[in-house]
Amino acid sequence: MSEYQFYEFRAIDKPLSKEDKAQIGSWSSRTNPTNTGAIFTYNYGNFPKDEIAVVEKYFDAMFSISNWGTTRLIFKFPKNLLKLDRIKQYSTEDGLKIIEKSDFVILDIEYSEEGGGNWMEGEGWLTSLISLRDDILNEDYRCLYLIWIKNSIAAIEGGWGNINSDTYEPQVPEQLNELNGALNDFVEIFEIDKDYITVAVKNSKLNNVVKPIELALYLDRLCENEKQEFLVRLLNDEPFISIKLKTRLKDFIDISDISTMEESKRTIGEIMQKVNKIKRERKNKEKIEREEKQVQKMLKLEGQEIEIWAEVYRLIAEKNAKGYDGAIKLLKELKDLSIYKNRFSDFCNKLEMVRTKYSRLSGLTSRIMAAKLIALK
Repeated sequence: MSEYQFYEFRAIDKPLSKEDKAQIGSWSSRTNPTNTGAIFTYNYGNFPKDEIAVVEKYFDAMFSISNWGTTRLIFKFPKNLLKLDRIKQYSTEDGLKIIEKSDFVILDIEYSEEGGGNWMEGEGWLTSLISLRDDILNEDYRCLYLIWIKNSIAAIEGGWGNINSDTYEPQVPEQLNELNGALNDFVEIFEIDKDYITVAVKNSKLNNVVKPIELALYLDRLCENEKQEFLVRLLNDEPFISIKLKTRLKDFIDISDISTMEESKRTIGEIMQKVNKIKRERKNKEKIEREEKQVQKMLKLEGQEIEIWAEVYRLIAEKNAKGYDGAIKLLKELKDLSIYKNRFSDFCNKLEMVRTKYSRLSGLTSRIMAAKLIALK
């Protein structure tokens, strides 16, 4: 099996220049850069540049995936727009890395599974995930918490990293129970166990997100000069002006205006115990459902046992592969029924009569032996 590596870069805040596109295009004949991005796909060989350095100089986002189990999402942000003190709590050695520069910050989200996970094509994923960058700028850190819990549990289960079961979780973001489309795609591409989310939701506040329509109530707190200044900046298409206005309006919000709930931080060990409990309960429920389904099936077969044996003989009499296969399928069901009724010896006697009667039919005999109808497992 050949290797597969996919890289997609995206320029968001400003388009690539003609010179930028020429430089990027010179790295590989596999790409044709546009004003807003470039894609590189490899079945042999590797991407020739350092991804972080490329994002630093040219782009604002990158997504990459390989068929040996590494998935990576990188975002670059203007440094003055991020709440770094809040974001750092989600940083882990192998999950979220934070790279600070003088004017910008890079968040490097990565998960690697040795031997590869549920590998998929990379095309289209960055388009699905790109809105997470705006979410982070708007202080929505749900994707950062999700990659934290994914990597933290994986580190403990795999015995790597500097996280242990006594490590406390960071702040659980609001509304984890209401994932948007980008977050659902994030969960899928990074293979985040939804049981983790079920447990995390227990500590997730539901109504504390301040909506834009609520922020509008604070517009009157701005003086006329400040309002005029924001309007002029809007007319000049200043980047991130919406986020800057929201940040300014949040300065007027009294913490007592927002509903609060007591948050009790949990350790990774406690979270894992709750996750395992959910899995056990689901497994037990599925087992009960299977057993009930099997009972119903056996009761139905019991009422048709005579007819099924007659059908076995009819199918064998066709003396062809299709008939033999149909007979074996019915014999397997009759065997299950005999075990359920504690009459397996009766089944063996009847099957022996079938073998004796049709001993010259080698196709049937070989199928009976292959199906192991006599050997009780």
